[in-house]
Amino acid sequence: MLGSYKNFNFDGDGGNADPTAFGGAVEFRTNGLTFSANLLNLDADGEDAMLGSIGAGFEMTNGVTLGVDYTHISIADGDDTGIISGYAQYTFGAYTLGLSAGDSSDLGDTLYSVYGAWDVSPTGTVGVDILRVEGETLVAAYADYDLEQYSLRADFVTEDGTHFFAVSGNYDLGNQISLIGSLGLAGGDDEDLTAVSIGAQYELVAGLNAELSVGRIDVADFGNSNVLSIGMNYEMGRKTAKRRTLAEIVNTTTGAAAGLGSF
Repeated sequence: MLGSYKNFNFDGDGGNADPTAFGGAVEFRTNGLTFSANLLNLDADGEDAMLGSIGAGFEMTNGVTLGVDYTHISIADGDDTGIISGYAQYTFGAYTLGLSAGDSSDLGDTLYSVYGAWDVSPTGTVGVDILRVEGETLVAAYADYDLEQYSLRADFVTEDGTHFFAVSGNYDLGNQISLIGSLGLAGGDDEDLTAVSIGAQYELVAGLNAELSVGRIDVADFGNSNVLSIGMNYEMGRKTAKRRTLAEIVNTTTGAAAGLGSF
C-alpha cells in the first residue's frame, strides 16, 4: 500500500500556481485472488484531473491469471473516459507475459495491450507495456529496484514521435533521513521539457514520511518554473501484480518525473 499528499508552489515566467496532488495504490492478495486499485488526483487552482483504476485477478495453479479492471480518466474540461478491460497472463518462474482488451463508449476503438515483466530479484522488476489506443501505439517500459539502502525507478514512454523518460529514487542516510530526487525529460513536436528535483524526507513512524523538495521545470518556448514541494507519503509492502492499466502507467510515470504521486 502506498499513498501521498503534496502541495506544490510553481513560480515562473508564466506566473504562480499552487496545485495539490494526492493519490495512492493498494494491493491485496489472498488464496490466488489479487485486488488492486490506484488513484491520482490533481487540483490546479480549481481545475481538477483524476486518473484511477480498480481491478481483480485470479491466478490458477497452472500459472495462468484471468482478471478484469475498470479505468476512469477525468480531465478538467469535462472529458471523462471509462474503460472496462479483461486480461489474461501467464507466469513462469520469474517471467510474466500477458494481454488485455478494453472497451469504452467514450473511445472509437477497442484498447489492446500486450505486456511482459521480469522479476530480476525479489525486490527488482523490469517490464514493458505496448498499448494500442485510438489508432496510436504507446510503449511504456519501466525498471523498479528497492534495495536495503536505496531505491530507484525509471520509466520510458513513447507514442507517435513523442517520448518521455523519468528516473527517481531515494538514498537512506540513516537516522530516519533519506535524500530524494527525480529527473524527467520529454521531447516531441519541437517542444522539449526538463524537470529536476532534489530534497529530503524524514520517517516519522515506520512507513510514514514527511518530505520537502525543490526543483525546476524548463519548457521550450514557454519559459521556466521554480518548484517547491511539501508533502507526506506512506509505503507498506511492494506491488507484485504485473498488469498495469492506462491510468496506472500515467500515474507512476508522472510520479517518477515530478513526484506527483510517488507510487
